[in-house]
Amino acid sequence: MTVSHHESVQRTLGDARHTCYRFARDTKNRAMQDQKAAAGTPYTWYLAGTATWFFAIGVQIVMFTYLVTTVLHAPANQVGLAQTSLTILSAAFMLVGGALADRMDRRRLLMLCHAAAALPPLVLVIILSMDALAYEWLIAYGLAIGLVTAFILPAREATLADVLTEGNGSSLQKAVTTMVGIQFLAQIAGMLIARFAALTGPQAIIFSQVIAQGIGLWATSRLPRETHARVTGQQEAGSQWQRIRAGLGAVAASPALFPVTVLTLAIGTLFIGSFLVVLPVILREEFGGDVQQISTMQVCFWGGTIVSSFAIGRIGNIVHRGRLIVAAVSTGATVLALLSIKAPLFVLYGLIFTWGLGAGVMISMSRTAVQEHAPAALRARVMSVFQLGFTGGTAIGAILAGLAVEILGARHATLFPSITMAIILALLVTRTQLLNIRAVPLDEGRSG
Repeated sequence: MTVSHHESVQRTLGDARHTCYRFARDTKNRAMQDQKAAAGTPYTWYLAGTATWFFAIGVQIVMFTYLVTTVLHAPANQVGLAQTSLTILSAAFMLVGGALADRMDRRRLLMLCHAAAALPPLVLVIILSMDALAYEWLIAYGLAIGLVTAFILPAREATLADVLTEGNGSSLQKAVTTMVGIQFLAQIAGMLIARFAALTGPQAIIFSQVIAQGIGLWATSRLPRETHARVTGQQEAGSQWQRIRAGLGAVAASPALFPVTVLTLAIGTLFIGSFLVVLPVILREEFGGDVQQISTMQVCFWGGTIVSSFAIGRIGNIVHRGRLIVAAVSTGATVLALLSIKAPLFVLYGLIFTWGLGAGVMISMSRTAVQEHAPAALRARVMSVFQLGFTGGTAIGAILAGLAVEILGARHATLFPSITMAIILALLVTRTQLLNIRAVPLDEGRSG
C-alpha cells in the first residue's frame, strides 16, 4: 500500500507538472498571438496610412513654400494664389468626397487616393530635373493635390471610429489624440527631411513623397474591405445633392457641431492663411527665408501641436471641451497680434511654437467633439463639412493674406486676422453653445 500510494503521489505530481507546463505554454502562445494580432489591427494599419500621408504633406509644406517664395521669388499676392491652389479644389469637392465616402468601400477609396497623390510630386521631380520649373507648374501641382485631398480627408476621418470598433476598445478622445500625435510626428519628420534639400537638391526630397504614398497604399490595403457599417436607408436614399444636404443639415442642427464648424472656417480663413503666406514673407524679407528657416518655422509650430496633443493624452478624458477650444483659439489670436512687432528670429520661433501649442488643443478637442456628435450614417459627410471649414477658409485666407501683405506690410498684416478672430470668438461664445460643449458619456459615444 505504501509503494502504491507513493506511485500514486508521483503520478499526481507528474500530471500537475505537465498541466502547469501546458498552461504556461498555452499562455505564452496566446500572448504571442495577441501581440501579433495587436500589431496588425485595423487601427494600427489606419495609423500607418495616416502617417505616410502626413509625412508627404510635411515635405510638401516646406518644399512648395520654398519653391514659390525663395526659388521663384514670387510676390506676396502670387504666394497667396499658389497656396490657394492647394486647397481651392479641396473646398469645391470636399462635400462630394464626404458623400462618396458614405456610399463606397472606404478602403478602396483611400487606396485610390494614395495612388493618385503619388503622381503630382513625380511629375514635379521630372520638371525640376529638366530645369523647367515655372509658377504655372506649381499651380497645377497644387490643384492636383487639392483634388485628391477632397476625397481622402473625409474618408480617413470617418474610418477612425469604424476601425476602433473592429480593432481595439480605446476611448474616442484617446484615439483622436493618438492619431493627431502620429499625424504631426510624421509631418515633422517630412519637414525635417526637407531641410536636406540644400544638400541633395529638391528632386530627391520631393521624390520621398512618392515613396511615402506608395507605402500608404500598401498599409491601407491591409484594412478590411468594409471598414464602415452601411445604414442603407439613410446612405443610399436620394440624389447626391440630397445626401450632401443631409450632412449640412446635421451640422446646422447640432448645438455642438455648428459652432465648431464655424470656428474652423474662421481659423482656415484668418489663421492658416496668415501662416502660409505672411510668415514665409516675414522670413524672406527679414531673415533671408532659406529652406532651413522655413523648415524650422514649420517644425516649431507642429512641434507645439505634438506637445499639447500628447499632454491631452496624458491627462485623459476631458469633460469641458468647449472651454479648451476657446482658450486655444484665444492663444492663436494673441500670438498673431504679437507677431506684428518686429523681433529677432528666435522670438519669432518661440511665438510660433506657442501658437502650435494652442493649435494642438484646438485640433484634438474639435475633432473629438465632431466624431462624438456626428450621426453614424452621416459621419463622412459631417466630417467633410468640418474639413471644408479648414480647406475652404484656407483657400480664401491665403488670397486675403497676400493682399494684406501688399497693402499693410508683412508684420502689420497679422493684426487684421487677430482682431477679427477675437470678434468672431466673442460672438460664438455669447450666441452659441461653444463654451458649453462637453464630452459625450461613454455609453452614448459613437452610437450615432
